[in-house]
Amino acid sequence: MRHSLSTLCAVGISLVLALTFLSAPGGAKGQQAQWTFAIYLCSDNDLDAWGEMNTEQLMSVGSTGAVNFLVFWDPSTGPANLYLIEKGKMTEKTNFAFNDKEVNMGDPVVLEAFVDYLKAKYPANNLMLDLWDHGDDFRGICFDYDTASDVALDYLSHQEIVGALDGKGVSIIAADGCGIATIEVAYEYALGNVAQWFVANQNYVPLQGFPYDTIAQDLVSMPGMSAEQLSADIVMRYAEYYQGGWLTELAAIDLTAVLPMVEELWDVTGILMSDMETYSELLSAGRGHAMMGWSQYGWEGTVDFVTIFEVVYEMAMPDSELKTQTGELLTAIEIVVPYVGSGTPADVWDPEGLAVFFPGSLGSYVHNMWWRSGAFQEMKFAQDGWIALLQSYYAVSEE
Repeated sequence: MRHSLSTLCAVGISLVLALTFLSAPGGAKGQQAQWTFAIYLCSDNDLDAWGEMNTEQLMSVGSTGAVNFLVFWDPSTGPANLYLIEKGKMTEKTNFAFNDKEVNMGDPVVLEAFVDYLKAKYPANNLMLDLWDHGDDFRGICFDYDTASDVALDYLSHQEIVGALDGKGVSIIAADGCGIATIEVAYEYALGNVAQWFVANQNYVPLQGFPYDTIAQDLVSMPGMSAEQLSADIVMRYAEYYQGGWLTELAAIDLTAVLPMVEELWDVTGILMSDMETYSELLSAGRGHAMMGWSQYGWEGTVDFVTIFEVVYEMAMPDSELKTQTGELLTAIEIVVPYVGSGTPADVWDPEGLAVFFPGSLGSYVHNMWWRSGAFQEMKFAQDGWIALLQSYYAVSEE
């Protein structure tokens, strides 16, 4: 979930990448737009002021012939409306089926209808879908407190997002909400063919969210950016925005590379489980080093995925199969997470873009299972191998 923090982050990726955008071609007049940049903005809770701030940022730039900015906004003060964002104004799109209705933003039917509308009415070479709201790792995102139904509160689970977006041709799915950049979510989205790129945060997103004005200006200035370039630009601008002390980070994740990486992971976990009596100390050390600064806020159960295996690699015996396989895994991870933006407070812990669920003890694991209402067990990553690793580890470490 979004939280106000007392610290800011500084730039964690190079600005050099931005220079490559300068050669990106713009859209010619009369041609299909290069990008539709769409925000599914759920502030039907306690985030209205920040939704207003972010839409004002977009209005400072506005749509062009090459770039469409659209926002479907459900506030806490009335029905939801779909807007085309133009410079200095928002134009309501009354031909959208859910416009001017009190909708449930946690209903995947609404999300799918929004994307179908964008594809039909604002076709572009690329579509970015930004899910804006509170996020809660395995549970999902877009928590609607007024669903206009018997359901008091609803949200989009990751399984519902997959069902709504599978095969829709989304270039980038972004999560402007906390804690969504986990390997569990990335794996779910990769299996579900949700998008090419995934931009998300493995810890807390400050209430201000993404810096939409600078991101929009970059896109309008360089509409020929690829999905990778825009994803990297969002990370870069986010890191710039929170310079000075925020404990926050953002990553761009290549979903097309996730499944091969996870296959490498299962090779490593298979070796670990084959002799957990020997290897449990390596996992304990990796998990300990992977603790992030935000664990003090109650997120002890999720740790930095990459750091675990960096430590395992360093501690593995030279020329061992574990060393070889873990090295191959780390190479695959570098392809999956090529861009991470973080600052000075975060750099103390060195977040590397993806978290994973790994509570420090069996008791913590059981408590987290209860707290998350079974959401972790529903993730395919858990089912396909991670639960087995955790059970093997706790069986030895709790003796």
